[in-house]
Amino acid sequence: MTRRGVRVLTGLIGLVLLIGAGLWIWQVSSRPASAEDTALSYLRALESGDAAALAAVSTAAPETALTAFAAADERIGDVTTTAVEQSGDTATAEVAFVLAGERHTASLPLSQVEGSWRIDAAGLGSLRADTTAGSFVRIGDATFAIGEKVALFPAVYTVTPAPRDLLSGQADVIVLPGESAAVSLDAALLPEATEAAQTALDEHLAECTTGGADVPSGCGIRIPWGTEFRAVSDIRYRIETPPSLTLTPTGFDAEDGVLIATVTGTGQDGTPRTTTYRTESWLLRGDASFTETSVVLSPW
Repeated sequence: MTRRGVRVLTGLIGLVLLIGAGLWIWQVSSRPASAEDTALSYLRALESGDAAALAAVSTAAPETALTAFAAADERIGDVTTTAVEQSGDTATAEVAFVLAGERHTASLPLSQVEGSWRIDAAGLGSLRADTTAGSFVRIGDATFAIGEKVALFPAVYTVTPAPRDLLSGQADVIVLPGESAAVSLDAALLPEATEAAQTALDEHLAECTTGGADVPSGCGIRIPWGTEFRAVSDIRYRIETPPSLTLTPTGFDAEDGVLIATVTGTGQDGTPRTTTYRTESWLLRGDASFTETSVVLSPW
């Protein structure tokens, strides 16, 4: 074979080897991730705070859990997998990591979804919260009802009562894979809560005093017209001093209001009559509750 032929043959052999190597790399890179690879990807996403990666390797990634995870105070670190057991379309990965200064171990359940391994919902932890004031708690921008078991990704979280601008208090909680955590908040009313409740009361009193022939219920209005009127055709109100409100986590008292009521109708003698009544001890009481964003008064 001539020298030129040798060079051509060598080039062809190199080309074949290059194509073969490229095919091998393509096959390896396009091969679905193993259960162990997926478990490691999940741990590393928890470690880095990558919510998109968590959603990609989880069978269930609740939006509220992803929102809360974005506000986690501390994430896991020093992650490893120690063993993986696979049986058909399910697997369990034994993993270890550091969280809140301690090393923890956990079992992550996996299942195959459309040919790819995913971490099952049992790989998340859960939290049940309670509070001395309000019906909701917050983690970052995520809001949860008290007493409700909610799924969360493993991390350390700060839990606060809601609404945040009306209630104070906080507690830290560690959420671990496959485990349930509980937290009880000692919540307190902020001055803004009383201000918001007074505003809500004033709006309610404005509705109470729009006027009409009937005395509205749930308004604390008592008019002793029965001994002077046979029938009432109209009542006009003027609030001279609104009742001053005192708020508790579950109720309210509003006292020392001054209300003027002018009653028009038919007197006991059958003639037209108009009489003005002045109440200097106008008061209301009722229940108070908190939604995710505001305080709600329910007068008795």
